[in-house]
Amino acid sequence: IVGSAALEVYDTAALLRSVAVEQRLRGQGLGQRLTIAALDLAREKGIISIYLLTETASDFFPRFSFRPIPRSEVVQAVHNSLEWTIACPVSAQAMVNELR
Repeated sequence: IVGSAALEVYDTAALLRSVAVEQRLRGQGLGQRLTIAALDLAREKGIISIYLLTETASDFFPRFSFRPIPRSEVVQAVHNSLEWTIACPVSAQAMVNELR
């Protein structure tokens, strides 16, 4: 495994998580391809809003139409996810991509 990206789907919302690329392979576009594949899958599933939390990649995601938002603006279903409640610290930046 050299990279990953995952979607947790909550009706018409999703949480994009675990976008990662092995250190030695960064800078070759793999993270972009994984993110695009996740966004395409979300569209296929009828997702309207994709959220994410990041501590280190807030400069990476705007190229995919993600924008920073206050955590309070994230839909409640995502707030209930394990990623939201346990895995990411409260200091992580919330971002959203409205696929409409």
